[in-house]
Amino acid sequence: MTVDKKSVVISALLSIILCIVLVTTGCTNTATTPGATPGTTITTQKTAPPTQASAKTLIVFTAASLKGASDVIGPAYSNATPGTTVKFNLDGTQVLKQQLENGAKADVLISASNTYTNALKNEGYLVNETVKNLTSNYIIVIVPAGNPGHINSLADLGTPGKKIAMGTPDVPVGVNTRQSIAKLTNSTFNTTWNTTLFKNVVSYETQEPGVVTKVVLGEVDAGFVYESSYKAAQPGTLNAIVIPVKDNSLQTYTIGITNTTSDKDAAFKFETFMVSPQGQQILSDFGFRPIGG
Repeated sequence: MTVDKKSVVISALLSIILCIVLVTTGCTNTATTPGATPGTTITTQKTAPPTQASAKTLIVFTAASLKGASDVIGPAYSNATPGTTVKFNLDGTQVLKQQLENGAKADVLISASNTYTNALKNEGYLVNETVKNLTSNYIIVIVPAGNPGHINSLADLGTPGKKIAMGTPDVPVGVNTRQSIAKLTNSTFNTTWNTTLFKNVVSYETQEPGVVTKVVLGEVDAGFVYESSYKAAQPGTLNAIVIPVKDNSLQTYTIGITNTTSDKDAAFKFETFMVSPQGQQILSDFGFRPIGG
């Protein structure tokens, strides 16, 4: 049989064209849209979901005596500033100072000691112009409910055989306690009272809440703490003996932004909240006094 060469060539060309069409059609990403003209290629494109603002966590180094208040401050600030949470590092101010000096990262410092605050300012750990007075606190003597040690006055603290707890000499509450005792010794009592009182001390605590715990558990007959701890205690757990204002040592707390913060704007917003009426009301609810007492 005779094969027409021209027909073979044409058939081959048609086959090649058909393959090209099939390959092109197979590689095209098309979609059928209702109402579209047949043969129209619809290109679909996925849209990336909108990005959400990343949540922020502020690290606040806080004097341990604000433990109760911090449990309310954190949620209150998060409600006022959606997307931001607060993590409190609670300890004695002397410990917080050491942690910052050893390289710990924080956004804000709440200090119960002007001595330590000033030291950190001089050492360059705080943004000095942001440091502000925050609140204040007086020293008070607490005894367990029922008063098993029969301590009814400040004079009884100098009776031999009593058991007393107080802060260590380097913790702010311990510093203020010693200042108050010195004033009482000079104004009302004598060196015998002073000497016996210190002989009665059976527990020195590095955090003010530690003194409260010793008294509440009845491990001591009395303890020197901040007024705020007495006012924040569960009703019926403690009794108080007031130290006169003239013999007392008012503790001023400060707040400031640290130089290690990664977000000064967020840290400033927290500081602003703390000195605002809302922040001050929370502190007042826990027995803290306004600046100046």
